[in-house]
Amino acid sequence: MAEKFGRGKDGNAVVVADQGSVRFACVQSAKGVKPFVSDYGEIPSGDGREGLAAAMKNLGVAGVKNGMTLLAPQDYQFVAVDAPEVPEAELKAAMKWRLKDIIGYPIEEATFDLLSIPSPAAVGGRARSIFSVVAKSEVLRGRVADFDHARFRLAVIDVPETAQRNVAALFEEEGRGVASLYFDEAGGLLIISYRGELYHARRFDITSDAIAEAAGADRDDLFNRVLLELQRTIDNFERQFSFIALTKILVGPDPVDSGLAEFLRSNLAVTVESVSLEKVFDFAPGTLPGREAQWRFFHLFGCALRGTAESQ
Repeated sequence: MAEKFGRGKDGNAVVVADQGSVRFACVQSAKGVKPFVSDYGEIPSGDGREGLAAAMKNLGVAGVKNGMTLLAPQDYQFVAVDAPEVPEAELKAAMKWRLKDIIGYPIEEATFDLLSIPSPAAVGGRARSIFSVVAKSEVLRGRVADFDHARFRLAVIDVPETAQRNVAALFEEEGRGVASLYFDEAGGLLIISYRGELYHARRFDITSDAIAEAAGADRDDLFNRVLLELQRTIDNFERQFSFIALTKILVGPDPVDSGLAEFLRSNLAVTVESVSLEKVFDFAPGTLPGREAQWRFFHLFGCALRGTAESQ
C-alpha cells in the first residue's frame, strides 16, 4: 500500500466497502496522458460502522476530504426517460413528478440526479431523453455517515454505469462509438458511449459466476443469450442514434477467460476487444494487476477518473 494513498492528495481516492472487505484505489489523471494508478488493494473489515472505521484507519485515509465511493446495483435505480418539455431551470422539479410513478416508493424519500443524453440539433422529431439516477435518501445518508465516522469525507457517490463509461471513453476512437460489456456477481452491465458521453445503459441477469461455471450445452445457451441481447441492443441503438457509428465492443475484464469474447468475436460483425487495462492506464512499478484484479477493481478505477477531461 503506497503511502500517498493515505495522504489523499495525489489523485482521486475511491473506497468501496462490501461483503466484509474494503477495496480502494487512487488514480491521478490529466489531459493528454494515461491515467496513473498509484495505489489499489483490498483489506478485510469488521461488521458495521466501527468495522469500517477500523479498516479505514489501517488504510491511513483519515482526513481525506474529497473521497469517492460507488453504490451497489441494489442501492439505486438508473433509468432513461423522456425529458419533460420545460425550461432547464425547471427540469429537476418536473422530473420529480415523472419519477414518482417509476421508482416504487414515495418520491419524498428519494434523492436523484440527472444525466443528459446528448443529441445533435440536426436530429429532429424525437423527444429528448435523460438518465435519472435515483436512490433512497436514507441509504445515501447512511453511507455518508459511515464514511464521516471513518473521517473519509465523501465528495462523490457514483454508480457503475458512469464509472464504466469513464473507462470505455479511454478506448474510444475519434468519431466512433464504443460499447462496454462487464459481468460481476451482481450481473452484467452494458453501456454505450460516444465522445465520452453515456448514451445507453442496461443490465443483464447473468452473473460472472454463472459464466465461469457454465459448461457444454449450458455454456452455449448462456453465450447465445448474451449474443441475442447484444444484437437486439445494437440494432435498437443504431436506429435511435443513427449519427453514431458503433465500431467496437469491449468485453471484460473478467476473472477467468470464459471464452465469451472469442464467441462474440466469431458471431458479430463489429470488432470485439478483450479489455486489458494496461492499454489505457499506467500503474505504479510492481503493481500491474492480473486478470482477476483488473476485474475486481474495474469500476473503482473508472470512478476515480471522474472530473478529468475524459469524463464527467
